[in-house]
Amino acid sequence: MKLNGPIVALDVGTGRIGVAVSDALGITANPIAVISRDGDEFEEIDKILSEHNSKVLIVGFPKTLKGQVGSQAEKVLDFVNELKEHLSGIEIILWDERFTSVIAHRMFRKVGINSRRERKIKDAAEAVLILQSYLNYLRREKRVEE
Repeated sequence: MKLNGPIVALDVGTGRIGVAVSDALGITANPIAVISRDGDEFEEIDKILSEHNSKVLIVGFPKTLKGQVGSQAEKVLDFVNELKEHLSGIEIILWDERFTSVIAHRMFRKVGINSRRERKIKDAAEAVLILQSYLNYLRREKRVEE
């Protein structure tokens, strides 16, 4: 895949959606927002994609440890299907997000962030991990092609 500008990633939860965006070169992922699932989330996502001129949206797909589609993954699929009705011209890629919450939790513990503060920022941090994983994959694929 040729990178044509920043990529936006979502970590979709029941109450909130973490959002991250890559730099234009696709090297790093940065947290940009946590969106409440209050009925306006689709408009907010569309606005973020427009602001960053992004045509690619990565959505964390929470498979089970065995790699199967469980109940949480089904909820994400429902969300993505509804999201497609609100967006046009955007490529949506489901990306395996197993272990992102565990990794984020361990990172917070290591740097001394307490549980109360963690709850406020974990969704965006998990979106960063999802996006960075995807960006790393793209770099590996590019090296294989060369």
